[in-house]
Amino acid sequence: MTGRHTDPFPFLHGLEQEHRIALAELTTPVRFAAGDRIFQENHPARHLWLLDTGTVDLTTAIPGRGTVTVETLHGGDVLGWSWLNPRPVWQFTAMATSVTDAAELDVTTLEQRVSDEPTFVYAVTRALSGVLIARLQSSRARLLDLYANSREP
Repeated sequence: MTGRHTDPFPFLHGLEQEHRIALAELTTPVRFAAGDRIFQENHPARHLWLLDTGTVDLTTAIPGRGTVTVETLHGGDVLGWSWLNPRPVWQFTAMATSVTDAAELDVTTLEQRVSDEPTFVYAVTRALSGVLIARLQSSRARLLDLYANSREP
């Protein structure tokens, strides 16, 4: 999707070739410098990125603890699930911690294709859902660990 010879997104292997091509047509290559804020918690969520290279920290503010890193994402990960919410606002803040190359998915156009190409949109949603479930489990474990470590003995 971003011009590499190897496929950094194995979760897309289940997509039919025509759907992979259609998905690639909805992406734009982007690069974030180390220190770039990609999005801010509680701001409108309008994008999704397939990370090719680099690292991105997801952070949140926790009362009494300040800003904490909830998860660090790397090449091959997906960034930006909040656009799926009925009220699409970012749940975390995302900051590139190294130069990060990604394919930015035009989710507005993807959503517009639901009525015309429901099979395509369903296939993309199914391909991404496994990644989303794994991310939720990882975030849950990390938050439980943060909570357990914040309690005094």
